[in-house]
Amino acid sequence: MKIKPKKILFIKLGSGGQFEKDCIEKNQMLRLSYRSVDHDICSKGNWQAVYDHFVNIEKTKPFVATSHTNQIRQFYEESSETLWLTFYANKLWWCFSKPDITLLPDKTKTRTVIGKWSDKDINGKTLTADNISGKLLKTQGFRGTICSVPEQRYALAKINGEQMKEVVEVEQALNNLKDKVSKLIQNLQWKDFETLIDLIFRQAGWQRVGATGKTQKTLDLDLFAPVTNESAIVQIKSQSDLKEFEYYQNEFAKMSHDRFFYVVHSPKTDLKKYQNDSETKLYFIDKVTDLTISSGLVEWVIKKTS
Repeated sequence: MKIKPKKILFIKLGSGGQFEKDCIEKNQMLRLSYRSVDHDICSKGNWQAVYDHFVNIEKTKPFVATSHTNQIRQFYEESSETLWLTFYANKLWWCFSKPDITLLPDKTKTRTVIGKWSDKDINGKTLTADNISGKLLKTQGFRGTICSVPEQRYALAKINGEQMKEVVEVEQALNNLKDKVSKLIQNLQWKDFETLIDLIFRQAGWQRVGATGKTQKTLDLDLFAPVTNESAIVQIKSQSDLKEFEYYQNEFAKMSHDRFFYVVHSPKTDLKKYQNDSETKLYFIDKVTDLTISSGLVEWVIKKTS
């Protein structure tokens, strides 16, 4: 079921994340430091006394005292319908918690999680940091303990496994672009198609060592990647079937290169249906289209076909 919190808050589990492992992996709880602040005063909701503590005892500036007081108050007063977020082990974690506060022997305060912390959306997909917006990730940099989440709509959509309207629109536009670019690539003259493949690999950092096969309707690229120190052979075909592909696989096996790519403009049916599990990368027009877009070569294709 989709979650529908009344509020979303970020919580940092201890200075430098010192409570993260214990809270998330072991005891399933939220944990607040502020050891010097009296638990009984907070439980009674005497927030003026908490503010006075920071100003008079800890000698903090008024605006800092207000910030500390508000954070502690949120920890004590938020209902079980508040969604809590944090980041741990390069993932986004979320939970709801019971409102009861427990004082631990070390004077830290805890709230028990309802169920357990989760690092997955409601469909079971792990919420890894590399798939999360930078605007939400920057919440990790908050210097305090508890704060509101600036990207609440986005965060809730991620947890509910939903795509935001703007993302859906961009994906639809991208799919439309891929369809149009694919058609343009299929209309390229053969030599231009060969050049496009060459440009794609160059954009990826490969350097051409040599070119052979000029007398055939193919262009074999002999490439070298200076960063990884790898070598590669790229075989480009206008048309090809499974038998021909298997022939080249055997030829590649005799070579000392690190990688092999077999690029086909118009594959025959048997090659299209072939489930390739070999070390040779088999690229058809759909893969070439993706690489053309990601390599920034769409404008080049447009110029060549206009």
